Amino acid sequence: MKIKDVQARTDVPVISVDHRGYVTAINDKLREAYGWEAADLVGRPLSTIIPKVFHDTHHLGFSRFLTTGQSTILEQPLQLKIVARDGREQEAEHYIVAEEVDGAWAFAAMIRPLG
Repeated sequence: MKIKDVQARTDVPVISVDHRGYVTAINDKLREAYGWEAADLVGRPLSTIIPKVFHDTHHLGFSRFLTTGQSTILEQPLQLKIVARDGREQEAEHYIVAEEVDGAWAFAAMIRPLG
C-alpha cells in the first residue's frame, strides 16, 4: 500500500509524518476518534500521540529505520496505544506505511480504535 492510498482513506483515522518525525497531516476520522485537531498536531513531533513510556523505543526504532531502511513493523497490523487529546491512552490497531518521497522518507498510518 502506498502513502497516497492511506491518505485517501476517509473511513479510518489517518496520520501522516515526515522524515523528521513531525506530523504533516491528519484526517477528520482521527479528530473524531481521538479528539486531536490538525492545529494541535501538524508541525509537532509524532511522539505527541505516543505514550511517554514508549518514547525512547519509538525514537530508537525510527532512527534505526532512517539509517538502515529496514523495518520489522511496516505494513502489518500492530496493536499499540495512542494518546488521545484528553491524555487518555487508548488501544488501537496501527497500520504504518513508508516510502521515499523526493529523496526523503515519509510515513502514513491508519490508527483504528480498538474496543
